[in-house]
Amino acid sequence: MFMFSAFILLHLMTPADAFAVPEVIKDADKGIGVEVEKTSPERDRSLQDGALIYGMTPVYPEDIKEGIYDAEALSSSQFFKITDAKLDIKDGRIDAVITLSSTSYAYIYPGTAAEAGLADRSEWITADESSGFGRFRIEAEALNKEMPCAAYSKKKHKWYDRDIVFLASSLPADAILTEMNEDGGTIEDTRDAAVRVIYIALAIIIAGGIANHFVKKRYYE
Repeated sequence: MFMFSAFILLHLMTPADAFAVPEVIKDADKGIGVEVEKTSPERDRSLQDGALIYGMTPVYPEDIKEGIYDAEALSSSQFFKITDAKLDIKDGRIDAVITLSSTSYAYIYPGTAAEAGLADRSEWITADESSGFGRFRIEAEALNKEMPCAAYSKKKHKWYDRDIVFLASSLPADAILTEMNEDGGTIEDTRDAAVRVIYIALAIIIAGGIANHFVKKRYYE
């Protein structure tokens, strides 16, 4: 009974993904760079479930040494494959230049597809195709943080929601001025998570003991 009570309490108190295994959702073998017909017009089947690794902590410009870096960028869509990313960290900004695997997109917009459709055309970022691939310059708020980046398909003449993440772990170790753990979180985050686990364990022990006490009282007295 004690173990059953503890299990129920743990299930109720713990977030569903609290003990999730870190995972990067990325398919390096796909990303052919063209939109395809969807069986349902409401669902963009090229979208994956997300790009972030569980437990990442955003790294902002003030925590990065100024300079120009090659970086790895993850995309939420296999049809928006980023083959190259360069970051220019300067004056409290992160300016990124991303290169796609194709020229399927004429514009991108730093926001959602709905926002892009309402924005003034001057706010759209035009592709530089001089290299034979789509290249775009965009400002990023932080590394390790998923950011919306709508993309306008030449073939479909419509905006698609995309999300991208620049990985802090892909920069040289001395470029990041805050201490990170191997999963992309800060040392402080790791300590806080450990404290939360201890509190949950104590709560389970206490609640289980109380439940066990009342069970014994009911059946043995």
